[in-house]
Amino acid sequence: MRIGIDIVDVGRNMPVNIFSSYELDYIRSKGVNGKQTAAGIFAAKEAYFKAVGTGIEKSKLRNVEVHHTKQGVPFYFNDDKVVLSISHTDKLAVAVCVYFDKICTN
Repeated sequence: MRIGIDIVDVGRNMPVNIFSSYELDYIRSKGVNGKQTAAGIFAAKEAYFKAVGTGIEKSKLRNVEVHHTKQGVPFYFNDDKVVLSISHTDKLAVAVCVYFDKICTN
């Protein structure tokens, strides 16, 4: 098991090309909270690379796609070996990713 964590300043300018079309639609749906949501998704992407042990690969940020359940719970699309948590204030967003290299079944 490995853990990745990242914290992002909500005021940071993030290039749009790091987000998938799904993520951009989700960010836009949040209205006034869109900046916090974008920062949280960006933090989740960076936390992912830290957890899987590859280091942050800027060119692959868009490939790590963050989705949300109907209840708003974030998860990484197409990767069932990781668990994600995102939180934010109006100034900071943080994400924690836990990567399980082996799925445990008890």
